[in-house]
Parts: sequence; structure tokens; C-alpha cells
Amino acid sequence: MGGTRMSEEKTGTGGHASYEEIAAARRGSAEYQEGFSEAERAFRIGVAVRERRLALGLSQLELAALATQPALSRLEAGGVLPTIPLLVRISVALDAELIVEISPRAA
Repeated sequence: MGGTRMSEEKTGTGGHASYEEIAAARRGSAEYQEGFSEAERAFRIGVAVRERRLALGLSQLELAALATQPALSRLEAGGVLPTIPLLVRISVALDAELIVEISPRAA
């Protein structure tokens, strides 16, 4: 963490960088951006599954025949990035079409 160390006068933390300084430095990294993008994809998938389940009037327990209820809960909360086979099974159970699209990034 040599690059994030600040002078004692600047931080007031005995020469150590503050959390905000460290976090700001890490947010600019490619690794952080990749992790953020993955988390965003997981969240969007989870929201889509939850919205469709609710539209059909199903509980998590009713849909959990395909996966355990805790696993389904984590998926809907965006806590996991599901596999394509799991998404296919969920789509069938939700009477929905699974569409996977690869498109160019917005400029």
C-alpha cells in the first residue's frame, strides 16, 4: 500500500491513508471495475427473476424446486452470478424466454 500512504499532517491518522483515500484509489483500478460490472450483472439478473416470479404470484419456496430457497434468495438479491443452465431451468419454471445478448459497449 505504499502508493496510498499519506503524510501524517494530511491524514491525521498517524501517517496512514484514510479509508476514503484507499477506496478512491482502488475504485479506479481495472480489477475494481470488473468486479463492479459482475456485481451489476448479478443484480440485474436477480431483479429480472424476482419480478417475473412475483408477476406469476409465486413464492420463493414454490420456485425453489429448481434450487434451494436460500440459493434463490441470494440470486434475487444479486449475491451470485448464476450459471446458464440454472437460468434455463428458472426460465422454464417462470414460463419465460431466456435471452442472452452480446452487444458492443456504449461509447
